[in-house]
Amino acid sequence: MAFVQSSGTTRPSFRPAAEPTTDGAFRAADLRRLDTVVRDARHASTAPASELLAPLRPGGTAAALTERECTFDHCAVLLFPVTLEAGLRHLAERGLAPLPAVPSTVVRARLATRHGLDPARCDVHITRLRLTLPDGRRHPAVEVFLFPRDSEAFDERIEAAESAHGFENHTAFVVGRPSGPLLRRLVTAWHAEAGLLWEGGGHNPHEGGPGGSTVTYFVRDHRSPARRRRFELHCAGDLRGATDGLPRPAEAVRHAYEAWPAAPEHPDA
Repeated sequence: MAFVQSSGTTRPSFRPAAEPTTDGAFRAADLRRLDTVVRDARHASTAPASELLAPLRPGGTAAALTERECTFDHCAVLLFPVTLEAGLRHLAERGLAPLPAVPSTVVRARLATRHGLDPARCDVHITRLRLTLPDGRRHPAVEVFLFPRDSEAFDERIEAAESAHGFENHTAFVVGRPSGPLLRRLVTAWHAEAGLLWEGGGHNPHEGGPGGSTVTYFVRDHRSPARRRRFELHCAGDLRGATDGLPRPAEAVRHAYEAWPAAPEHPDA
């Protein structure tokens, strides 16, 4: 999940999936979800960070920290192209300028755990779509995980469950001035005031600059009615030690996924 800067190259504008498609790379439901995440990312790019995290207590620590320290980075979705190559070609032809796809070890492991699969048989890749945002910036604001239908581990039941619930959908922020104490405060405040459960995270030495990057994952408590249910915090550097000693509510996280509601097909941004 690299932080990739836009090159500023002129690209064709995005064409919504309402236009007829003939390549057969994606099923209709995937195309509708692709349109939704693109629209959602464009909205999120200009919305207050605390609004994306809502519901929050007005004037609380979580709202203040999020507004001051966090910037929207991307929204994410999992799709099921007929092949990886066909999916990437379709995204490029739609004017979405996908970055080169790389294997996604995190989502591969999550899918394997959720569906009892051998991770080695899960052919999951990740790309970023470079959108033209309302403020004129070109930014890789959509993260797309691609689990091709020609993968050895693909199963129609997996596609049905993941499409219905959107378990890999998330909204990600970048922390502008990352530090261990700040990350710890954010994890604690998000839990206390937004009902976000810390799932864990990790450090990638190959992304985010010379010191690599740390990504921290959150899922919303199952009792919350909020639409956005998963979040990520991206911090430059190795900040894994910042969360040492914080409670990691594994049972509550498991229950949050078990009680996860079906996603509306056309949610409001």
